[in-house]
Amino acid sequence: MDSPFALVREGSINRRELAFKALAGLAGGAAGWLPVELVSYGHTLTQQPTPAQVVIGFIVWMILSGLIGGAIVAAERQKLEYSRELGLAFARGFVICFVLALPAYWIANAVFNSFLGAGGWSYNQPGSVVALIFGRIASWVLMGAMLGAGVGIATFTLANIGKGAIGGAIGGFLGGALFDPISMMITGGQGLESRFIGLSLIGLAIGLFIGLVQELTKTAWLTVEQGRLRGRQFRLDGPRATMGRAEENVVGLFGDARVQMRHAVIERKGPDYTIKSLAVQEGTLVNGRRVETVDLHDGDRISIGGYELGFHLRQTSAAARAQASLALDRPSPAHVEAQLAGPSAAVNGPCLVDMTGRRFGLRGDAPTRLGRALDNDLVVSHSSVSRHHASIEAHNGTLQVKDLNSQNGTFVDGKRVGNARLVNGDSIRFGDAQFTFRA
Repeated sequence: MDSPFALVREGSINRRELAFKALAGLAGGAAGWLPVELVSYGHTLTQQPTPAQVVIGFIVWMILSGLIGGAIVAAERQKLEYSRELGLAFARGFVICFVLALPAYWIANAVFNSFLGAGGWSYNQPGSVVALIFGRIASWVLMGAMLGAGVGIATFTLANIGKGAIGGAIGGFLGGALFDPISMMITGGQGLESRFIGLSLIGLAIGLFIGLVQELTKTAWLTVEQGRLRGRQFRLDGPRATMGRAEENVVGLFGDARVQMRHAVIERKGPDYTIKSLAVQEGTLVNGRRVETVDLHDGDRISIGGYELGFHLRQTSAAARAQASLALDRPSPAHVEAQLAGPSAAVNGPCLVDMTGRRFGLRGDAPTRLGRALDNDLVVSHSSVSRHHASIEAHNGTLQVKDLNSQNGTFVDGKRVGNARLVNGDSIRFGDAQFTFRA
């Protein structure tokens, strides 16, 4: 199994979602600062609060938690324009985090006061700054974990509760560690500016790290390779993920009339994923073939209307992914079917050999085109391979490989090339798909 951090190296981290969640947490913290400030302004840690102030303090921090949590849950949809679904997501996150904040704030406040007491703080008597900072960190780790767990609960996915709690705890740690130093540097521990900056940064850190933990631990996801939402990623967390044009779908494919309101559904059973077509007219294609129900494998291409999506599983290494996703059983031009018919031993002349030893003959009378699109001579279904990636053609008695402005490049013996003469035994790599050239 790949390390989670391999996702960073492969460029599979959904940076858009991270940005949305970080900015949503920032906005929630900034908005929640106002009620907190109205209660906190003019009060210090050495002043004993009245019972009414204690109750109001609980309420405003619950509102702060609800605003941060609601904003982060709404950010899951990665949309700026308001919609009914976005409003419902915010309301769901707000209510859950608001309710959870009551016991969380009570516990966090008790922990904070215990640190203050150990550091010599009392009413009318300041104490150790170190105790203050460590108490703030400990209490905000607890509050952040609660916020993250609330965000996970709001997604209705059990695994996200733990992931959210971890991310929220990390965000709470960083926010709590920065709060008092920022306050002291800006206004000497007094003033609304320090609280505004501190609470905003706490919200940002919680949103960022909740998203980061979810991304680093995700198991399966879809990447839009073609269509209006090209580049968008959809994480597949729950047991079912509906796909279609309707707002409530987990995978919302908007702006294409050929996509039905509920077009298909991906279901998870243990480690296996299955896609089921719900469309009557347009249908759902997997690797170029119309399907009703079919198991999904890493690197599969799903076509719905004008959209093409890549299905990815984290458990598969990049090398195995390239090997497994060479789609020779897809509909191909007749001349390619003739070249590849029969066992690999029947291939005579120049060919490419994959990592399993299979041979794929190269045309001598015309260029052999390679890429992910179905109109290529050799179809390589892999997320790192461009739709029209490269061609191999005869030139002055030798074969040359030519890169067709691919995104991830063509490499011969480890060196990226635009056009290169091939020699028997050369190692050729198209993106992450590895072959050996045999003359």
